[in-house]
Amino acid sequence: MTGLSQISDKSSALFSFKGPKIQLCFDELMWCKVLRGESSINDASRGQPLSKPSFFIVVDGRDVKDFRVYECNLKDLKTCFGAGKQLRLKGVAKGPKNCRIEKTLFIEIYDRYPNAAITYATYKNLGPSDLTLEKSYSNYYRLDASLLSKNSNPYDFWSLQGSSLEWGRDYVFKIDDGFAQENWMGFQPKTRLGGGLPLVDLWTNEMGMAVAHIEPVPKLVYLPVEAQADKKVAVSVRNDVNVVLPPKESYTTIKTVVITHSLDYFDALSTYSKMMRDQSLEMKEPSEEAYEPIWCGWGYGTDFTMSDILNTLPKLKDFGIHWVVIDYRWFDHHGDWKPRRDTFPGGEQQFKEFVETLHKEGFMVKIWWGLPNADPPFELPEAERGWTYSGTSEITKKHPEWLIMDKDHKYPLDNWGKVFLCPSLLEVQDYFRNLTKKFIGEWGVDGHKLDAFYTVPRCYNPKHGHSRPEESVEDLPKILKVIYETTKSIKPCSVIEVCNCGTAQDFFQEPYIDQPVTSDPVSSWQVRKRIKVYKALMGPRCPAYGDHVELTNIEFTPKGLVEKGWDFVSTVGTGGVIGTKFTWPNGPENVRLIPEKEAHWVKWIKIYRKYMLSKGEYLNLYDIAYDKPEAHVVRKGEDLYYAFYADSWDGPLDLRGLEKMKYELYDYENESPLGMVTGPKDYISLRFSDHILIKAFPLQ
Repeated sequence: MTGLSQISDKSSALFSFKGPKIQLCFDELMWCKVLRGESSINDASRGQPLSKPSFFIVVDGRDVKDFRVYECNLKDLKTCFGAGKQLRLKGVAKGPKNCRIEKTLFIEIYDRYPNAAITYATYKNLGPSDLTLEKSYSNYYRLDASLLSKNSNPYDFWSLQGSSLEWGRDYVFKIDDGFAQENWMGFQPKTRLGGGLPLVDLWTNEMGMAVAHIEPVPKLVYLPVEAQADKKVAVSVRNDVNVVLPPKESYTTIKTVVITHSLDYFDALSTYSKMMRDQSLEMKEPSEEAYEPIWCGWGYGTDFTMSDILNTLPKLKDFGIHWVVIDYRWFDHHGDWKPRRDTFPGGEQQFKEFVETLHKEGFMVKIWWGLPNADPPFELPEAERGWTYSGTSEITKKHPEWLIMDKDHKYPLDNWGKVFLCPSLLEVQDYFRNLTKKFIGEWGVDGHKLDAFYTVPRCYNPKHGHSRPEESVEDLPKILKVIYETTKSIKPCSVIEVCNCGTAQDFFQEPYIDQPVTSDPVSSWQVRKRIKVYKALMGPRCPAYGDHVELTNIEFTPKGLVEKGWDFVSTVGTGGVIGTKFTWPNGPENVRLIPEKEAHWVKWIKIYRKYMLSKGEYLNLYDIAYDKPEAHVVRKGEDLYYAFYADSWDGPLDLRGLEKMKYELYDYENESPLGMVTGPKDYISLRFSDHILIKAFPLQ
């Protein structure tokens, strides 16, 4: 392997490799450069103590971390990740109760991924007594940004933290002094959300580093990030194990990965996603229909009527919008998913006829539904009902044995006051398979808007026969797989959209969807950051849905959220799919289509359809945090489409990605020429407010 070397001294084995632009070194997998605070080769060579190694455990309340390396082996290997090399380090430390503990640390580096290292460890109890292994730390590092810039504080990092914590909370942000976030990947006890992307990334304007677990199923771990007392930032993957380790027995950690990169989070996410694809978590080719603009009936709220939707159709035709989403509360109860009688008096037959009417008018139809939650089989107290309460469901009354139970054999509730159907049960999987057959095969629906679900709690229901309560969490993607495969077998052109409302999307759901969504953004910048996340994870041509344009400007009032957004350009310029939930001629005032809005909607839907940048290739050429103005570029054929965003700008724009040829520049929003540039590197000086969209096409 190019740049691979092995070094040794009396106390440690060092192992280094060189990837593009970045030199990385290990002292039991301790990186130099940005990690050099207490975890550097320089410190080790001077004989100064290191605070904590990258892998250590907590046993009987005590950190076991001072492992003395006595064996080091390097060998070739070939796995699903390709050809590479494995470094194996063995060491022994003193533990409680006069027990010695042996650690074997594995570090795997592959030719295909020169900036990534897969890591895991095995701990063996060599002593005579049982030990309680409480916590396991993997990839524990302390980062110091001031080592890269004298003008920076140690905590001056931007960060992506993929845990699904709370509706509306940003998961791409700048670290502040004193920042701390646990990033638990399981069911959140306070918000009742959870899951997400098991990766955290920290970067400066010079380099970045991500850590993640790389198991092919969801794992209940923490990815804590903390700006500590000395202002350096600690990051790790922590597993609260709480197991007894008898003499001669071993414990092996989950596999984790360290990824280094330049620019922002894009390359780290892309590398992570490719490594997961190597383990058969493959992102499918999306349906062509996933690139079509979307209109959603949610503008009319929960008590919409068929007339509300039918009256809106003429405007949809004028705009060239072909998707209609029948949104929340077309149904009676969560879990039963039957048309509500006050909206569809004729029940399922009338709903089917309504879908047929929309088809005859030239529209494709999605329906909103959720999983794996259901209305409980019992009446909820008033304080727990929430705004979505609609009574009890038939399915949970008929099959209470399907429900997830907690340790106290009670039914935990989600953030909407619903109980959980256990995804591990074959009967539950069959239930969702049959629902899908009904929606797609019998009713003729063309796709799903699967919304407002995250993860599930551990299941302790004794009737389910779980070998581990975590099985319910690990099996949740199986439900989505059932829905995806059943849907595609009936209607290959269908579209499956998934929205984990207001939080990071769950990575383990993404192999079974066509269309990720920015999931209730609260600003235009959230839209752009999240579309870039999906382009990294699901591929540069991923049809990332920017969600309702009305969400790009939200006012928080005592009476609730007021959605006032008009910003199509944040979705168009980043290569996303546009959507709206306007009402016409009536409906809530803040989303009603007034003449001024109509002209704006016509303009941007026309631009979207003309250029279809959502089908182009997103290129990672700019750092979304550090490059000013904020910039994105999409390539279609030989043409490059630049989108620059700033409150105001007057100065040079760096046009990256040009080939060695001349290009003509064109403002494709305002249809005006901007001059010529010559690649591979050139600038243009412009003045703009809010944004400018530039097409660069080569001169023949």
